[in-house]
Amino acid sequence: MLRLRSTTSDVWVDAVVGDLDGFLKDHAANERKVSASAMTLAVQYPERRPLVDAMVALAREELEHFARVYELLIARGQTLGQDAPDRYMRAMRRLIRKRDVEEYLLDRLIVFGVVEARACERFAVLGKALPEAALREFYRRLARAEARHHGLFLRLAHRYAACRIVKTRLDTVLDAEAEIVAALPLRAALH
Repeated sequence: MLRLRSTTSDVWVDAVVGDLDGFLKDHAANERKVSASAMTLAVQYPERRPLVDAMVALAREELEHFARVYELLIARGQTLGQDAPDRYMRAMRRLIRKRDVEEYLLDRLIVFGVVEARACERFAVLGKALPEAALREFYRRLARAEARHHGLFLRLAHRYAACRIVKTRLDTVLDAEAEIVAALPLRAALH
């Protein structure tokens, strides 16, 4: 498990429990966006078969997660929500350097890996804190999936860049991610 530089507060958990339907709508939107991002990576690097194969599988799995969250919303008498701007993702994407192709790919893999690690950490927290047993189990399963996903992104980063380069860049991104999380307003959302 990747060690994030900060942990999610109990205040965030209270916000999610207080507006679970709003959180589920945001969660569904995030699952859909991750699936789309994985497909974008696959089509942008068609010559890198291991990356393409991994991203196609990831896109499928994330779309299945989207479907499960959608089912939860429907069972709760809700609908999907409108996509809202995600300050966390906007800030994380700004960390991606675009000077050359290899650096751009490396940063995308590392940033997406850290984003998945944050989701893993938050889903694990919800897997302990939510009032409904079925939801706790759902989020425990999702935490395990997100752990696999962030590991996948980091393995791919190591495939396409030297270990010391990955480690140095990962440390920078982890530090920045902690600052980004600390600056976010508290809300019943994944980020």
